[in-house]
Amino acid sequence: MLKRYINFLKKSPIITATICIIYVIICFKSIKTDTNFQFFIVRTMLCGAVCFFLYQISGDKALTNCDNSTGYVLKYCLGFLILSALFGSILIIAHIEEKTPFVANPLKEIIIVFLMYMSVGLFEELAFRAVINDAIIYKFRNWKYVFVLSAIVSSIVFGAVHIIGFDMSSPTAWGQAIGKTAEAGLFGFGLLILYWKTRNIWACAIAHGLNDFFVDFQSGLFVNEETSHGYIYEGDTAIKSIIMYCILSVINIIYLSIIWKKVGKTIDFKKIREEW
Repeated sequence: MLKRYINFLKKSPIITATICIIYVIICFKSIKTDTNFQFFIVRTMLCGAVCFFLYQISGDKALTNCDNSTGYVLKYCLGFLILSALFGSILIIAHIEEKTPFVANPLKEIIIVFLMYMSVGLFEELAFRAVINDAIIYKFRNWKYVFVLSAIVSSIVFGAVHIIGFDMSSPTAWGQAIGKTAEAGLFGFGLLILYWKTRNIWACAIAHGLNDFFVDFQSGLFVNEETSHGYIYEGDTAIKSIIMYCILSVINIIYLSIIWKKVGKTIDFKKIREEW
């Protein structure tokens, strides 16, 4: 029975990818994570599950490709990383001005926050980049617009998964949901281009993890009552959040155009169709 199930997964990449995404969403929406360390543990465990599904789709190709392209990926993600570090610095200044108390052990908490976001980067790149993209390419590799389909689906799913469960009756919640989906989706598309170029999902995961860490490393320094890791806020913060997502989306479009010009136009899509 198990062998028949695994053979079915290997022959049905789209179904395998769908099962994988549904599985991980159910897991991280139903498992309670009250602390950053618990968040790190859950995401790390999910990485193993996603690797299983990815292996059924494309074997060990993506999992073993970690050559010297790591520096290449980080180089073209530098714009995203600088922007995230800038926002993280602004948040630190805001906490200082509001006289937010420091945590008891900042070094320990910073390390935990770093590990948490690196596990998030790895989990999300495996699930929302590699699994979705590989499944679409394996299923529709001869279709003319397969890469357009992969870009749209993976970017929308990656963006939308950040705002699952928001209050649909609130206009400001909708504004934040659309803004966050666009901002995250554009960032995800940039990483997808680099994944097409290098097939180094580990490098994309490092860039993703660093990007998230630079934005929120202050959470390891200051006492913060918010532990839900949500992206939808209420009150005055909601309007500020919408403005922030709009600004980030515009900047991400600029960075994305640079990545496409410098990287995307050099990708051998014919080779990907034949050898991916």
